[in-house]
Amino acid sequence: MPTLKEWLTAEDIPVPRFASMIKRTPEAVRRYINGDRIPDRDTMPLIVRETRGAVTPNDFFGIEDAA
Repeated sequence: MPTLKEWLTAEDIPVPRFASMIKRTPEAVRRYINGDRIPDRDTMPLIVRETRGAVTPNDFFGIEDAA
């Protein structure tokens, strides 16, 4: 599973555009990317939806899939 930063890079989506997609500020998205903030319970589903499941809550906690 990619991190949010890796996914944005692979999809060539700039931070401001992704922030608009999830209705958050670019600064908030930068903080998620840098690990300064964990997305809250309202934001996490938006990230999962917009990344089509490529980025999951586990990616923010460094938990790897057991599967």
